[in-house]
Amino acid sequence: MNRKRFLLFIVFLSFSLPSQAQYALSTAASGLFNQHVALFSLSKNGYHYGTAIWMNRGLSGNRIKTKYFAQGKAYQSYLRWKGNKKVILISSGAYSNGFSENHTPIGVCVEQGQIVNRRIENDMDGLVIVEATGGVRVSDIDNGDLYLGSLGRRINPRTEMYTLLNWAKQEYATVFQSHLLAYGDALRINYNSSTTTATRRMMVIGTANGKVVHVVFHITQPVKLLDATRDIKATMDKRGIKVVGIVNLDTGGNDILEVYNNLGAPFNGVKGTALKHQATNLLVYYYE
Repeated sequence: MNRKRFLLFIVFLSFSLPSQAQYALSTAASGLFNQHVALFSLSKNGYHYGTAIWMNRGLSGNRIKTKYFAQGKAYQSYLRWKGNKKVILISSGAYSNGFSENHTPIGVCVEQGQIVNRRIENDMDGLVIVEATGGVRVSDIDNGDLYLGSLGRRINPRTEMYTLLNWAKQEYATVFQSHLLAYGDALRINYNSSTTTATRRMMVIGTANGKVVHVVFHITQPVKLLDATRDIKATMDKRGIKVVGIVNLDTGGNDILEVYNNLGAPFNGVKGTALKHQATNLLVYYYE
């Protein structure tokens, strides 16, 4: 993308939002990774709410990619893989059954064909598939219609778990489970959901003009999960971005987040509260 197109992109994001939108976005950092990544400060009612890391995978020609680590000592695995790669961010992904590097994600989890956890969690309806190409697919387990291309058919993960695991092993696929908060451009979170307030982080996958957009919303104000989801959905709606899925990311005891500039230096004001070397699993965005 040339500079003119990027500036138009920034203007569109910053000024096309009507006053009734849930989050106002102001540019915190732009022109990152060949102008395909930008950071926006989130505000509402005069209060700072956090940061949105906006990644234009489609406009980058799919050079923005995703990787997931979960096979114990995730941060060490990440360091071995990283080398000279241009990392955009690292974040905790799935929930975990403990707070040290030797614990494992909750819910079905596979890393590149290696099964980490074969037990599906019935109260989590989101299935995230990180593809070998670096793309991400989100599926609603409750729909029971996950399409597996190499099998040429749809499966119900709840009743065909062995089929899913065997497929993952054969395809060296990566899979993890979480709460699905929106899907198919509609909210999926229950309006009777928990009223607990906490900091939040959500991965949003959307499309605009046929191009895929990934956004990680890092909400630093304590808010209800429903309120944060509705605010994020409204923010995307007002920009004409169709939401493919919104997935909750862990901000509990494994609250890990680091965001980097082009030189690999972290943005100090955008980070989680946990030590990254204790990660049980890591979701990584990078530019290739």
